[in-house]
Amino acid sequence: MNLPRAARPASLLSLIVGLGVICATTLPARQAPAPAAPREAQEARPPQQPVFRSGVNLVRVDVSVTGRRGEPVGDLTLDDFEVLEDGVPQPIETIQFERLDGQPEPGSTLSLDIRSREHAEAEAARDDVRIFVIFLDDYHLERRPWITLPLRDALTHFVNRLGPTDLVAIMEPLTPLDALEFTRDRRTLLSTINAFEGRMGEIFPVKSVLEEAQLTQRNISEIRMQVTMSAMTALASYLGGLREGRKSILFVTEGPPVGPLRSDHKSYVDDVVKAASRGNVTIHVLDPRRLGEAPFGGTFVQSVLTLETGGRLIGNTNNHKGGLDKVIADASAYYLLGYVPARTFSDGKFHRIEVKVRRSGMRVQARSGYWAPDENAMTEAAARAAAPEVPGLADSLAALAGSKTGRPVDAWVGVARRDDGRTRLTVTWDRAVTPGAAPPAAARLEVEPLEREDGPALAPAETIGRVGAPGDHAEAANFDLAPGTLALRLTAYGADGNVVDRWTQPVELPAFGAAPVALATPRFLVAHSPFEYRALGNTPDPAPEASRRFRSTDRVLVDLAAYASAGASPTVTAELVGSQGAVLVNLPVPALDAGRARIEIPVRSLAQGTYVLRVRAAVSDNVVERLEAFRVVP
Repeated sequence: MNLPRAARPASLLSLIVGLGVICATTLPARQAPAPAAPREAQEARPPQQPVFRSGVNLVRVDVSVTGRRGEPVGDLTLDDFEVLEDGVPQPIETIQFERLDGQPEPGSTLSLDIRSREHAEAEAARDDVRIFVIFLDDYHLERRPWITLPLRDALTHFVNRLGPTDLVAIMEPLTPLDALEFTRDRRTLLSTINAFEGRMGEIFPVKSVLEEAQLTQRNISEIRMQVTMSAMTALASYLGGLREGRKSILFVTEGPPVGPLRSDHKSYVDDVVKAASRGNVTIHVLDPRRLGEAPFGGTFVQSVLTLETGGRLIGNTNNHKGGLDKVIADASAYYLLGYVPARTFSDGKFHRIEVKVRRSGMRVQARSGYWAPDENAMTEAAARAAAPEVPGLADSLAALAGSKTGRPVDAWVGVARRDDGRTRLTVTWDRAVTPGAAPPAAARLEVEPLEREDGPALAPAETIGRVGAPGDHAEAANFDLAPGTLALRLTAYGADGNVVDRWTQPVELPAFGAAPVALATPRFLVAHSPFEYRALGNTPDPAPEASRRFRSTDRVLVDLAAYASAGASPTVTAELVGSQGAVLVNLPVPALDAGRARIEIPVRSLAQGTYVLRVRAAVSDNVVERLEAFRVVP
């Protein structure tokens, strides 16, 4: 049990300890959505402050500065700061002051309700959103009333102080990263907090099969320490991938039993610090013990994590709420400083940072250093930066993230060519999957094409129904119309015949015959059983699925249609692309039969996450492509 980690066998213990890392690595690499434009500062920023830029060699430091009464100081300029790296003064190149209060801008279109994991990640990429994760370390919190009740009260105070745009998630040591849910719903957060209890020293009841495996080991307390620290490392790495700006972890713990004299223990702490440093994550620690019950200055883990990441240690006090107020204040007003070190940047070493303010009476809070990348990491980063971007990838991912609109249905609209020169418009739908409160259930959808919004109808309305549970195959509405721009009026009805939602959306019908090569909208087909798979093979023109959420047990087929000018035959290829644009696999496309082909997406071989199907059709030098994003879910 005391072997250095490099020498430990790949045993059951290794699998348990690596839970957090495993959860992180099973998530595919993703491209963060493009951040929205920064919100305007509520107070005037200091004059002549350049916009903060980023670069490969630019070291980024977040600095919180407060006055004598603890209020944020927001009028400092570049000349007021001094940054030292390893004791050497560094020329500060950029500075930016950020002030956030968790409130939406007047007239903002920011959607407060989080509808899906993709929506949460899109919101987290915004510069004007504060991100907090409350890590409840139940393995290292006592289950005593004088611990539990004040802790719940303090965390309730913390949640109630947050603003409506703040994103918050709650995590425990055994929470997989793909189960981490960011929310703005205070009721959900408070319900979890009010049900929480520590389990320090308790073995039963067992919460999962992983804890059953712990019972086979002799030193359960050390295993649980390793599980907690590995989960913290995975969490910091995950948060680092959401965006460049500041993210905050509130680590609620009495301190895992880690000692500074054991190198194998300290390495776990170093892993958390490295992940937080690379991901620009600030770790605050809340020790719920009362004044005199906790060690002065915190435990080894508590003091190292807060000192190295620029966080606060709220411990050995009876005023936990006051410390939590300061955590919110630190995330509400801070400076972003940037400098390029004069030394060799990619040396793979830790470099200590000290930030000073030349004004007197100022309290400065910043991370104490960072781990520089090594040469191999820099080479990989340069290769990624030089890789060609996939046109339309961001739009495809954004469409997937925005597909959960809070409506009771997800409607799919596709287009294809008709031999008579008109365009076939197809609409189908599925019941929406909405975390939290479910929207009113829809039983049928009425589709009516209009010349324009509130204009005359181009064709009689069609109604498409769905019976049974969500996931059952729907019918489709088809309209053959002249190319051009029109509007679709969609009305969802409940089983009682009442309208549960109605909306109008614009649709562009392309003139397929005018282009040398063209592609119809890919049509996804899903079989949940061998019987359904055989049925799809025997159906000439099955209705496509509207949902883009597939399970690993599904068979997912895609019907493709390509068109070319008279006498030409298009070449069609298909690729499975990761959310960062990397091509994962080339999918075999059979020879076109009357311009159509059917391919299969190997979802059984994919980890949970987001992917993009890229289809290309080419005739000579003319190439067109379509991208369709989808998710593989539990």
